[in-house]
Amino acid sequence: MKDRKSDSDNIFEQVAAKHGVSVEEVVRDMQEALDAAWDNPDPAERARQRQLFPKGKPLIEEFIRVMAKQVED
Repeated sequence: MKDRKSDSDNIFEQVAAKHGVSVEEVVRDMQEALDAAWDNPDPAERARQRQLFPKGKPLIEEFIRVMAKQVED
């Protein structure tokens, strides 16, 4: 059975190709951005994070999935 790439893997590859960097660099930069956003002390932002991610800080793949749904709605 052939391994299928996840949607997140495809996104990481597309971003990396567009910007001429490695997939690892894209993932690292996205994780840093997610960590920085999650550490935001603004009460309104923290409330929004709890609303979107009630189980706590998401993995990058979950973040992409949830935010893509927000854009669709």
